[in-house]
Amino acid sequence: MIDASIAWSVLAGAAFLGSLAGVRLVERHARTLRLVDLPNVRSSHREPRPRGGGLGIIVGVLAAAAVATALGTPWPRDVWTLLAGAGLVALVGLWDDVRSLGVWPRLATQTAAAIFVVAQLGAIERLPLPSPADVPLGLAGAGLVVIWIVGVTNFFNFMDGVDGLAAGQAVISLGVLAWALWPQSAAGLAVGVLAATVAFLTRNWSPAKIFLGDVGSAFLGFLLASLPLAGSPDARPSLVFLLAISMTLFLLDPVATLVLRGRQRARLGASHRDHAYQQLVEPGRPHAAAVSILLIAGLALSVFAGAAYRRPALAWPALGVALIAFAIEWQVAARRRATR
Repeated sequence: MIDASIAWSVLAGAAFLGSLAGVRLVERHARTLRLVDLPNVRSSHREPRPRGGGLGIIVGVLAAAAVATALGTPWPRDVWTLLAGAGLVALVGLWDDVRSLGVWPRLATQTAAAIFVVAQLGAIERLPLPSPADVPLGLAGAGLVVIWIVGVTNFFNFMDGVDGLAAGQAVISLGVLAWALWPQSAAGLAVGVLAATVAFLTRNWSPAKIFLGDVGSAFLGFLLASLPLAGSPDARPSLVFLLAISMTLFLLDPVATLVLRGRQRARLGASHRDHAYQQLVEPGRPHAAAVSILLIAGLALSVFAGAAYRRPALAWPALGVALIAFAIEWQVAARRRATR
């Protein structure tokens, strides 16, 4: 048995190289595979671009799994349960990338996959909030976790609209989850997905050469939401809280945008550019500056989340900082929206 740090480094390297090879392959053959993203009302790009880069991430994760097995540390059943659920929603996401699906088939598949994961791994026993709000959930815990997984999966997809943002946030949140889950096997999964996503990000940073596609956003969103269930039952509420603080901007932007569009009596399923992050970039212009600021904010929130995970007394201050960060983003976006 080789040293754990060496094994994880080899695993990460395999994930990175496998993902990069897969991403470049999809990028090269996007037209043949019918994986081309045409600009629409929601888009921040002006020219058709390849999509489906999430396929490369999946290839990288499978390469990491193969290396883990070869090194004598195969991933256990709970890790493969997470991958099975994420793989199912990714498969339907790929179908949507190739031949557009309606919202209901995707929601039905995501819900079925979430129920499968919860049935196999269990739910959470307490509300994932700091004391004294961490009340017992009882049987409601399972339903709440299913809603959480489906919600985060879709919110992650909503936030995948500018170069580098979704993949960058995934790298940050996977990093803090890997740190919190260490040395469990699920941390190895988080490291593998992180390395594979970094490889994709080298082709997705502004100006992006390829997009995640629904196959990638569904895969990453589902895994991020469900990874806390790989922790011990007593740690799961804290892991969910950790992830929620890390992804505050990704979770509250869709919620606030849905409320805004509801008040405007807009059709909720229609394509739009009303998200706060979309207001911070100009369509057709480089996204790097605005995305960098948002990712720095996500990294800072992840540091606060990690501190609160280690010292529960910091949980309420971390939540306050997260809400203030989103309020600032929303106000800046509102001013941009008012001037356009």
